[in-house]
Amino acid sequence: MTQRAAIPCPECDREKYFEGLCYSCKNRKLREYYESMSRGQILETVENIIAKIETIDKWEEVYKDFSGLLAYQDIDTSKIADAAFQKKIFYPPTLYRNASDEIQDQLIALICTPDCAYAGHILSCLAVVGGEKVRKTFYELEKNPLPWRKNLYVDPSFYASLGGWTFDQAGNKVQLNYETCYSLLEDEQHEDNAVKVAVPKNENCQICNCQTVDILTLNGNDERLSFLGLPGLLKIPICPNCASMCEKTIVRYQIDGASTFEIVEPYTEENYLSSADFKELTTNKLALSVSKKPVYFACGNDDVSIIGGNAEWVQDWQYENCPDCQKKMKLLAALSWDQIMNGSEGTLYVEICTDCSLVVAFHQQT
Repeated sequence: MTQRAAIPCPECDREKYFEGLCYSCKNRKLREYYESMSRGQILETVENIIAKIETIDKWEEVYKDFSGLLAYQDIDTSKIADAAFQKKIFYPPTLYRNASDEIQDQLIALICTPDCAYAGHILSCLAVVGGEKVRKTFYELEKNPLPWRKNLYVDPSFYASLGGWTFDQAGNKVQLNYETCYSLLEDEQHEDNAVKVAVPKNENCQICNCQTVDILTLNGNDERLSFLGLPGLLKIPICPNCASMCEKTIVRYQIDGASTFEIVEPYTEENYLSSADFKELTTNKLALSVSKKPVYFACGNDDVSIIGGNAEWVQDWQYENCPDCQKKMKLLAALSWDQIMNGSEGTLYVEICTDCSLVVAFHQQT
């Protein structure tokens, strides 16, 4: 059988083996479509989602529209939540993000039923709702588990982290994400230096000998990044070869740009990153967006990178314990590898403990 020849994408010249746009360009155009919607188009699409809510599990029109509008238009989901609850639809949990007090109370009533049949889904929905009433409910359920708990693998506190928060042993809320979000998108001018991605360092990895990079350089004095509370220069060094294969990378930082890193449980001593890949990685044109993005910006149809906000988890959501103080860390950034190196898979998640001046970076892929 003759192998088909690679065809360049008509927009970005990426090689592919099918007609039309590459997947990256298709996803980008889909994002731009939702971003450009008028108010009338948004309202009409929301009404269509409500009318066809029972088809959302087919991962087609309704799911695509919902995820697109949530990610790129930050829609109010209260009416969608009403429709979903009436049909006993509890996935995706973001349907309930803006659930009314009435729906919230009904969800709590369900989860407080000893034989709740949808406990995992209800906990996920309530986690996205958040709020003080939900926190108190989760804390009580964790201290005094109901019979449905034996059917789950984890406690309510783990489900809470799906919503970007959890609670400590005393029941105090712990915030796990920033409620401000900026994107990292390609900018041909690339004149904005608030964030730099994959700046090469004059050091090589002690394990695989790959040249290392500062995967993120953040200027905390830039007004857009003031929400991070890091008034200085934060550099996050990693080995780009080991980062996607080791358990995690631990970075100890100072806000004058000085940082050191260690690799936990490296997979191999071989460097799989070619010189061409390294050049592509370190010549990227990613730049911080001028304005804020919706907190679910990374959860739409496009592979995008973010500072702050809510991550799109490739696998289960994962918030590390700080190696020093053991407290839960906070999501600082999520970097899509394919956005930096064509054909790469997965996402690098970057979490921070500002109390200990420590960052943990880890990789997930399907």
